[in-house]
Amino acid sequence: MLLVSSAFAQQTPDAASEAFSPDELRRLDAGQLVTRRTSQRRGQLSLIGGSSWQVVEQPADVTWRALQDRTAYTRMLPATEEAHVVSQHGDESVMRIRHAVGFVNAQYYLRMTFDDERRDIAFRLDRQRPHDVRAAWGFIQVRPYEDSDRRSLVSYGVMLDPGGGMLGGVLRGQIHDWVLRVPSTIRGYLHGSGAHRY
Repeated sequence: MLLVSSAFAQQTPDAASEAFSPDELRRLDAGQLVTRRTSQRRGQLSLIGGSSWQVVEQPADVTWRALQDRTAYTRMLPATEEAHVVSQHGDESVMRIRHAVGFVNAQYYLRMTFDDERRDIAFRLDRQRPHDVRAAWGFIQVRPYEDSDRRSLVSYGVMLDPGGGMLGGVLRGQIHDWVLRVPSTIRGYLHGSGAHRY
């Protein structure tokens, strides 16, 4: 999973396309996750991902402060066993992330750029470091939901090639569902143990 903003958003299907259908709006208002899945070939890459959105019952500034708290990523990203910063230069962080689902583990490093003005994180796989996935890039953005000062909308887009082995084989469909759950796990954290932290 990676975060980059407008440049990567342009390469992530439906990333900026937030003309929600009546059913999607109903689901957002009910606190449900809205997803738009996609799969595509790009050169040698076999990509899965898409976009997802979720309303969080916290002001946008609070949600954005939580996303800047890298120490909480084990609670905000699905099935994350480890997440820590290995380098930091200005607005850019490199983080080591390790996921575990059953007996399957995957680790990689993300190069993440934080934009305070846009409340936006852009990410991409750091290919110079060890990685168990072939490619990944995307973004997370926070903004007020329907101009509310009490609710925020988390928008997320990702494209991922999980590579070969079990990740790209029998688990590929499960991983596709799992990677689009990020806004939902952010909401779970901010409605639970992180509710009063920021």
